Amino acid sequence: MAKEKLITNAQLKKRLNDLERDEYIYLITEIAQSCPQAREYLTVKFADNENINEILEKYKEKVEHEFFPKRGYGRLNLREAKKAISDFKKICSDKSMAIDLMLFYVENCVKFTDSYGDINESFYNSAISVYSQVIKEINSNDIEIYTIFADRLKSAAENACHGWGFYDDMIALYYEISWLDE
Repeated sequence: MAKEKLITNAQLKKRLNDLERDEYIYLITEIAQSCPQAREYLTVKFADNENINEILEKYKEKVEHEFFPKRGYGRLNLREAKKAISDFKKICSDKSMAIDLMLFYVENCVKFTDSYGDINESFYNSAISVYSQVIKEINSNDIEIYTIFADRLKSAAENACHGWGFYDDMIALYYEISWLDE
């Protein structure tokens, strides 16, 4: 099977330079209509915070569904939950919102193991990996970002269960936060 050849950025820029204003508008609205993720991206770029928060809540629902669906038991498809985080990061460059969603994932991991007992090593590794990313983001930003999430960061670490060294790893990561001394 032959690999599909997509237009390059250079070719795209060349073609876009030839368009008139009305053609741009038509193209962008056509893209938004045919691709829901493109519509979300444009909403994040042009809408107010209320609309952006609605999109964040939609992605939080996707994460939560893998742990605690409205009906039945969680499928615990961590790949899908992490895909929701990745997809959100593609449409929204707001670091605070990305941290919020990643921390929400970790909180659901902690809540899931508290609700259903000991899981498996890969589950805990996934939670620790995402929590580690959160800590790195917190440390690379200013103290205001830390203060927004301080209580949730501490709670996630302190409420982690003791299975597979989960609690120890979460607490160790928590104490890597550079703003704790402030």
